[in-house]
Amino acid sequence: MPAAKRDSPAAKRNYHHGDLRRALLDAAWRLVAEKGLAALTLRELARAAGVSHAAPYHHFPSRTALLDALAEEGFAGLDRAMGEAKAGPAAGGPAEVGQTPRPVDGADVMVRIGRAYVDFACAHPEQLQVMFRPRHHDSEGPPPPALAEIGAKAYGHLADAVRVCQAQGLAPAGDPDELALSAWSLVHGFASLWSQGQLRALIPEPEQFARQRDQLLRNLQAGWQATAAGPGTPATQMGSALDAVAPRTV
Repeated sequence: MPAAKRDSPAAKRNYHHGDLRRALLDAAWRLVAEKGLAALTLRELARAAGVSHAAPYHHFPSRTALLDALAEEGFAGLDRAMGEAKAGPAAGGPAEVGQTPRPVDGADVMVRIGRAYVDFACAHPEQLQVMFRPRHHDSEGPPPPALAEIGAKAYGHLADAVRVCQAQGLAPAGDPDELALSAWSLVHGFASLWSQGQLRALIPEPEQFARQRDQLLRNLQAGWQATAAGPGTPATQMGSALDAVAPRTV
């Protein structure tokens, strides 16, 4: 009886065309989406990709290496989404050819970036699982430089927007990272609660979700503006902070 072949035809095609790594990453994302992060092992990945048990090790020497590669992809996608949001029309680009560029509006940029973060996280919950998984530094070590760099780049969009708000008096003075952390915690918590299903009963419709998302961002901005105004500011002016960031076309 002939011995069973070690690699499937699909695996051989992947090796031949040099796309096995891409095929493994795609299969890994599907596994996390369908079965959760705990189900992702190199052996299960090989089975899902239709390759030998040894094949994934050619590209990922450990499960940690695989997870780091996936996380790098996830943060790259988040970086693109937030970067495009920051560079939108409200970020200072000319409205039409020949017109004077519109001034940067920090409140609009914050709303754009917040929307981009929430929408990315809710559209890709499997990526969120991998990007923000607990890391066991004793056994896994620190994140590789490429992962740390792209994560910091994505965070930088938020920090930049905070600095613009501070410069325009739309956020309190002080360490911008403290404000960025509060904003990040707010939008990440909202996105996580929704993507994990805890908010589905309360926000069942897409229109409701969009309204609640935007209200969350406006409330954050209003609180910053009220704090930036200072304790000596008349209550009527502080109360108008919410109106200043009321729904607008952004």
